[in-house]
Amino acid sequence: MKKHHHHEPDDASLFKQRSLSQIQFKKTLEKVLKISLFIIALLMLAAVIFVYTIG
Repeated sequence: MKKHHHHEPDDASLFKQRSLSQIQFKKTLEKVLKISLFIIALLMLAAVIFVYTIG
């Protein structure tokens, strides 16, 4: 009788699951980093404008 792999996941399905979660994590991290860099760029721009207008 054949085992159902949804009860006891084999190595291949574990690998696939880990790969998918890793890909999802990388996408999320990339998004967070892009947003962070964008915010830093805006803050630097604001600082430069502030210094040029006040100073």
